[in-house]
Amino acid sequence: MAEPSQAPIRRRRQSSIINNHSTTTTTSSSSTNSTTGQPGMNQQQQLSNYLRSKIPALISLAIGIIVGLLFALILSSTANNSDRKSSQWRGGATVPTWTHSRTASTKSSVPIPTLDQRFRVFNLLSTLTGHHTQQCTKAAQKPYKRQVYERYEPLLGYDPSTSNRKNKKNGNGAIHLFKHLMPGNQDPDLDFTGIIDFKGHSPKLSMNTRRSTPETEENNNKGTSSSSDSSKRSSKAMRRKSTGHKYFFAINLYNSFDVIPDLFSTMFKVSAILGFQNVFVSVYENGSSDQTKALLRLFDGLSRSVGIRVVIRTSLRTRGAFHHRIEYLAEVRNAALAPLQELRDSEGELFDTVIFMNDVLPCQDDLLELIWQSRRQNAGITCGADYIFHEEIAQPVFYDNWVARDINGTALENAPFESIFRDPTSQHKFERHIPIQVQSCWNGIAILDPAPLYAHPRVRFRMAKLSEGECSASECSLICNDYWNAGYGRIVMVPRVKLAYDNRVWQIIHPDRKNLTVIRGYTRLGGTPDDPTADPQDRAWFGPHDRLFRFEESQEIQMKLEPAYVWCWGWDGAGDLDGPDVDPIWEPTKNLTFDPRIIRHDRGFDFNF
Repeated sequence: MAEPSQAPIRRRRQSSIINNHSTTTTTSSSSTNSTTGQPGMNQQQQLSNYLRSKIPALISLAIGIIVGLLFALILSSTANNSDRKSSQWRGGATVPTWTHSRTASTKSSVPIPTLDQRFRVFNLLSTLTGHHTQQCTKAAQKPYKRQVYERYEPLLGYDPSTSNRKNKKNGNGAIHLFKHLMPGNQDPDLDFTGIIDFKGHSPKLSMNTRRSTPETEENNNKGTSSSSDSSKRSSKAMRRKSTGHKYFFAINLYNSFDVIPDLFSTMFKVSAILGFQNVFVSVYENGSSDQTKALLRLFDGLSRSVGIRVVIRTSLRTRGAFHHRIEYLAEVRNAALAPLQELRDSEGELFDTVIFMNDVLPCQDDLLELIWQSRRQNAGITCGADYIFHEEIAQPVFYDNWVARDINGTALENAPFESIFRDPTSQHKFERHIPIQVQSCWNGIAILDPAPLYAHPRVRFRMAKLSEGECSASECSLICNDYWNAGYGRIVMVPRVKLAYDNRVWQIIHPDRKNLTVIRGYTRLGGTPDDPTADPQDRAWFGPHDRLFRFEESQEIQMKLEPAYVWCWGWDGAGDLDGPDVDPIWEPTKNLTFDPRIIRHDRGFDFNF
């Protein structure tokens, strides 16, 4: 029954196919006849049909181009407005930047403030005391204050001889400016002689009383002429030929609300010594969740009010879960150094010293000592010693041993106070506060010679070249290695400078002199309160902040060559890791064809020690 019913259907399909084919053939033949009959008319019709189909698309394209151009103009005007707003936030005067003193320029420069103006500004800034470090030098002993006055006088950002008689009569000279750095009432009836010579040494200490009998005054006046002549000669020797040494402060901040008042208070006071016109501050803050950004706006206004040029750049950027820690930190540090290159490229301005600061609690004399030693030693990198609190042993320990290496390439120890060097010679110098040559260090504050940062190819913070087999050390270790390879291997650690990241540690490493016997556990063995170097107990490293300077602290270090191998503990992984994740190795250093100890950029003082 199925076959008879399907047969008629197949026949109907075949007939329909035949009919369709015949219809198509007839249509095509008729169209061919019509085409051959009127060829010119058909071509015009095809052209008109083609144009009619394409004109709407062309009109749409033109409209899109016009709309895009209008949108681009709107975006460019918005960007220009935002740039104007951001330029107001960056601080500075109406002039974008001051031109370098060594380059001729037609741009108007901001006049250098007079000594009276400087003293008035310094009085205002002295009221902005830090929260944790306000007791830095308030109770300092008088011989130490006098040492500070004369030791750091070469760092003055102006020539003291230009001050007029009125300033000297009112006590507004250079020494008076330093007295605000070292607060505390001095007895005007006491005159300390023999405390210090022009080299910063303190071989003897004698205290004379000005209120004396006529006989003693006559005897004292006999030797006054010779001593005054020698002091004049030494003061002339201390004056530099030029006061144009320029300092670039680079600061990285992250959730630093607690330390910003102390950090910037110290910077203001040190800048008053170095010269506000000689200081440029670059701050890069990112990802803070506290009120760091609000404090930075206050700092921006204060800096511009006294003439300090400042660039403050903030960002919401934070490190991602899979962003390599060293690569991220290198990018953040390079962002703080970015204005250094921008000023060189746009204004031709060059700086002589770079001060790179972390979120630490420094005292004024700590920062001045690092700058002084950096210039005295003509060091490529100069650092202090930083400490954190170790909960297990309940006392501070040396912190940055992942970066710090002695001159033998050995890592320093996370030990409390004295025992951090394995090398006996370095350990002996560390206990006596004598500057030490090291292979690398950072330790909270680093003073850099900017010459490698300006060179081509320039040195910058980076992560390790893992593809070339380089150990994945810290970005601070790698920049020390790059300084060695660039010929600036004079790296110095200053044990006198002790840095903390919080108030708990700061109070421990800066004890009062009266509490020293309680902390050390024994009584005075000799000497006098005004000459603690005669007491053996005060020769240990851990002691008061106002320890008198030794003769050896002012001597030039005899630099050694870089070690053949450096202890490296790599950090290859990404993410939130607690520490290095690979086995430590002894990494060979490069075999240099030149001597990295040679002074290639002389930043020293213009007098001999």
